[in-house]
Amino acid sequence: MAKSNYQIEFHPEAIREIRETIEWYRVRNADVADEFRTLVKSAEALIERSPESWATYMLETRGFRFQKFPFVFVYIIRNEKVFVIALAHTKRTPGYWRDRLE
Repeated sequence: MAKSNYQIEFHPEAIREIRETIEWYRVRNADVADEFRTLVKSAEALIERSPESWATYMLETRGFRFQKFPFVFVYIIRNEKVFVIALAHTKRTPGYWRDRLE
């Protein structure tokens, strides 16, 4: 498998959102939390390998939608880097993360 030319970085608030979501699921069901954590890692690898594969989302971003969970990784591609801006819940305020693009 070819190595990615992209580096992936996470906005600190995106990291917080990931951790809080995993914890939310863990309190309710540890198996589901583990499944979500695994999907987050898989999504990260897929985006890093081929960030242009996912559709444009809002503003200048792209979005990787999770199949089983109501979340989307919101990210931008700049030069050889992918910046994950948010782990956004699909049923909550759209675009709340837009100030993170600055």
